[in-house]
Parts: sequence; structure tokens; C-alpha cells
Amino acid sequence: WDIDTTTNAQDQLAAGAAGLRKFEFHHEHDGALGSMYFDLHPRDGKFVHAAHFTIRCGRNREDDIGSDRQLPIVALVCNLSPSSSSSNALLSHSEVETLYHEFGHGVHSLLSRCSFQHLSGTRAAMDFVETPSHFFETFARDPSFLSRILARHYMTGKPMSELRAQHLKQSHNDFRSVEVQTQIVHSRFDQALFGENPCSPALGGSSTTDVFERLHREAGVPFAAGTHWHSRFGHLVSYGAGYYGYLYAQVFAADIWSSCMSANINSTSSSSSLREGGTKIWKEMLIHGGGKDPKKMLKVVLGRDPSVEPFFEGISER
Repeated sequence: WDIDTTTNAQDQLAAGAAGLRKFEFHHEHDGALGSMYFDLHPRDGKFVHAAHFTIRCGRNREDDIGSDRQLPIVALVCNLSPSSSSSNALLSHSEVETLYHEFGHGVHSLLSRCSFQHLSGTRAAMDFVETPSHFFETFARDPSFLSRILARHYMTGKPMSELRAQHLKQSHNDFRSVEVQTQIVHSRFDQALFGENPCSPALGGSSTTDVFERLHREAGVPFAAGTHWHSRFGHLVSYGAGYYGYLYAQVFAADIWSSCMSANINSTSSSSSLREGGTKIWKEMLIHGGGKDPKKMLKVVLGRDPSVEPFFEGISER
């Protein structure tokens, strides 16, 4: 996409005191895109999960004087492994996936162009909004991207071998089907909580723990009796009957990756096709934020209706 970043010394000094880094994003033709803060490592009293927060939405402004753009400001807040006195921060592969996932949300916010700020970036349909984040997460486990661009030894700078990168990708599929089944259980539980039948003995229904256990049994997913894991599952509040969208969006992301990126990212001679695919994703999907029907955007990007096949092929790939 030819997106560049710059930093301001004064901003970096102020942000650095709090353990943050601020980047301003620019594009050669589209101009300034917005700002992104990276708050990546733990500290006392900090939010303990990983998330993307929109500080200010972007929007197109028009008045009697003319038109301009309110640039978005976003923050990626994570709790990745910190540096030590003897080395820089060394991230696990899972942490790299988390970082790329949240960065996908941030890029969605930066690249959208909407007239109304409540439709900017991630202010999109609940069962679509995770699509860009899952799409970006795929970069973190693509063997070609890992061995050629991303993964370097922190001391020697030597790139990861193609064989090791391939093994890392394959390890992602270990017990992947169980993970998908677990996501289905969580999605069904979310639907039960917000459904017509109350999850409350006081109202004549079953307890939340009983429902959670029953759904595990029905799906063949192991359940630890006497535990109440769902009581700490924050997405049940923030998604509210929409948690199924997390898995649903993985289907869209896999289809987009397969159609627009997979074949081209593995070839050193197809940079123009790779750029064409990336531009289509930006200009036909990310740019609209929540201002266009996701099904219409997906059909333009893919050139057809979405398919579940790339998702299942990815699960079974070894």
C-alpha cells in the first residue's frame, strides 16, 4: 500500500515516558492517514488484555469554507513480553499473532473514509468487523512472509528458514478443529444468554454453568466440572449475542487471503499482483468502514459470493 510512518521527537519524548510509541501514517497519494499509539508491554495498573481502541474516529468534513478530513487517532494496547536488562523484548509466536490481529483493527480505522464518524473503521457490522484483524493475523503465520520479511534472529539478524516457518504454520493447526468446536460452544452460549429462555434458576431456567456444561457435552468438547470459566469471558458482555461473528469473520478472512494474497505472496515475481490484491482490499473494503453492506464489499473483493472452503482447507492443511 506504500504506507509510510513518521515520528515526532517531542511526541515520542512525551509518549516514551509512559512506555508508548506514537506513529503518524502517510500515503504518497492519499496524504496523512492518522496516528497510532503502541502501548505494548505490561505495567502496574494497566488493562491486562489486548485490544484496539479508537481515541478519535476519522471522517470527511464539509462546510461552507471547503472540505477536509478529521484524521483518526487509535491505540493498540497489549501486554506482550517486555524487554529485560540483557535483551530486547522477545515475543512468542502467539504474541506476534496477537499484535498483528490488533494492528489489523488499527489499519481498518486508519484507512476508512466515511462522512459519519460512527461508521468509521471498526464501527462496522458485528459479524464482519473481525475480518480485517483475522486477515492481518494470517501474515504472522505465512511461511513466505515469516522467512523473507518478518522473522529474524534477535542477535545475528539471520532470517528464519523456510522449513522452520512451514513447521510454525503447521503447528497452528494442531488441535485446530477442537479450537473451532470450542468457538462454536462459546458462540452458542452467547446466543443462549441473550435468547428467549433465561439462564437463571430464579426465572425457571437453568443456571449459566449448567448451560455452559451442556453445550460442551453436545459438542464433544471437554468440560472441567466445578469450574466457571465463562464468568471471566468479557466478550459475552461486549459482543452481546454477536460472538459468533468472531468465527464467522475467520471464514471471510481465509477466503480473502486465498483469493487475493496466498498465491502472490509466495512468489518473488508477482509484486504487481500482490499490490493489486492489497489495493482491492483497501479501496473496496477497508475504505468503507461500516458504511457499506459487508456482503456487497466481499462480493466485489472476491469477485463472487464468499465461500467456506478456504477456511476448511486451512484447518486440514498439514
